[in-house]
Amino acid sequence: MQSIISAVVVDELIRNGVRWVVYCPGSRNGPLGFELVRRARAGQIKLQVRLDERSAAFVALGITKASGIPAAVVTTSGTAVSNLLPAVTEANYADLPLVLVTANRPPDVLGTGASQTVEQTTLLGAQVRHVQQLWSGAVLGSRENGVLRAQICRALGIGTGQLLGRPGPVQIDVPLVSGLPPAAESSCPGGRPDGAPWIRMPDPRRGRHADSPRIDLRGSTLVIAGDGTDPADLPAELPCMAEPTVDVGARVRLHPWVLDYVRPEQVLIYGRPTLHRNVGRLLAHPEVNTVLVAGGGDWVYAAPDIEVLSRNPGFTGAASPGWVRELELADELVRRAWARTLADPVRRRTGMGVAHAVLGGLRAGDLLWVGASNPIRDVSMAGRVPAGVQVLSNRGVAGIDGNVSAAVGAALSAPERTVVALLGDLTFAYDASGLQTGQLEQVPDNLIIVVSNDSGGGIFELLEQGHPTYKREPYGDTFERIYGTPQHIDMARLCGGYGVAHQRVEVDELPAALARARRARQRAVLEIPVARTSLRDIHAETRRAADAAFEAAAHAELAIELALPTPELSGNLEYS
Repeated sequence: MQSIISAVVVDELIRNGVRWVVYCPGSRNGPLGFELVRRARAGQIKLQVRLDERSAAFVALGITKASGIPAAVVTTSGTAVSNLLPAVTEANYADLPLVLVTANRPPDVLGTGASQTVEQTTLLGAQVRHVQQLWSGAVLGSRENGVLRAQICRALGIGTGQLLGRPGPVQIDVPLVSGLPPAAESSCPGGRPDGAPWIRMPDPRRGRHADSPRIDLRGSTLVIAGDGTDPADLPAELPCMAEPTVDVGARVRLHPWVLDYVRPEQVLIYGRPTLHRNVGRLLAHPEVNTVLVAGGGDWVYAAPDIEVLSRNPGFTGAASPGWVRELELADELVRRAWARTLADPVRRRTGMGVAHAVLGGLRAGDLLWVGASNPIRDVSMAGRVPAGVQVLSNRGVAGIDGNVSAAVGAALSAPERTVVALLGDLTFAYDASGLQTGQLEQVPDNLIIVVSNDSGGGIFELLEQGHPTYKREPYGDTFERIYGTPQHIDMARLCGGYGVAHQRVEVDELPAALARARRARQRAVLEIPVARTSLRDIHAETRRAADAAFEAAAHAELAIELALPTPELSGNLEYS
């Protein structure tokens, strides 16, 4: 019976659009594994087997994020399910339809002390959109077949946002009496004709713009686009300050520091902008009207300063050419200041220089995976993402965990594209086991991991904790021990243990190294040694250069004609 149930589960997942499954070895989920291998051999799904459930879930998350199609991760019972939590939390806050298929002991065994038996339907409850424990019985007739398939359809409908409006992870718990493999191939009760799902779901986009409020763009309007923004929703004629994971199309992408030098009348917020602190400072300004364009998700980030909450606003009027030119001029001045900083060979030997070099080595069609902490901020600050490059990052809860595994998932889902992952040394070390691959598994030969190795947590150098005060007595080595946290890791040997090519190169050698790795078509890690102790001074010097440029521009005849306001010179050293 467990083989037939497993066949129905896998069949209905396929009918609901699941194309990738990441499987974690175990006994209880064995019947599911046999059916998945059979379907993979038939070319109906793609299958990846991973030992570590935590890594497996992040691989599935990377596939989901890169492809836009829900991927599934299949586990056995017990602690295997609890290991899914980090990736599930990321999927929850990033609105990703990750599908968790967890094998379980039958209900009559729960609470009896049986081995590997836990209350696993409640383990992930705070982070999943829905938990569906499937029907379990002794007879699977036509009615029970319909019940099983309908339960899976409902879970997938909720996960993809077709039923409740906000996509996210869902758990499908499969009670199985035994984990034994099938004695013989069992027939699977039929589904709907032509491979259709058992239940067809409504299109959540219908009525998308009904009764939308109108926003007048004739006043000075600034657009801020965070992770999860649909570029089709953005006003077409306005430049925007967009995080790297947002595709702005033909719009001008404003440097984050532009927010410190302009004073708009209203700000439109899309997605979840969590990278830069100056966003919050701008929203809190008493003379700025804030409109949050929300899709029903988690919008508490901007809640204290929201004046208008709108799901799908319409626009009237057009932005004045003078305002657009002011934004573009501000962007130009800031980028010039950073370009001068990065032209200095010493200043370039930082994570910012690595990000600048990586951006210069990308080509149209590439996929850039960016790790949390400094790398994604460096990409946002150091240059422009080349046209035709997709940028992905775990921004739901922005953890350093699972980034290698998620990048592997992205590479597996897009074998025709070169995937470059830019990670810090701690992020890489945390998830280095994501490089582990079974001998019978597909290995992505299109993945290049660039590790910006500053021997610790560089982001803390730029935060309040990194002030020189906390690096002297009475604090002693406290900063290095609890924030810097340098590690003794030989990355060459670590990579060698996983059969991954490794090369240590300098920042200026990185573009050529990327080109060689691209041609080699094998997994590769490029380790770049950089400094972190100078980061605070570099940001401060660049800020002073930008302040001086704006002050000069404010007194120039052209700037007067454009009504460029005199900048507010804050001298703020916070990492924006």
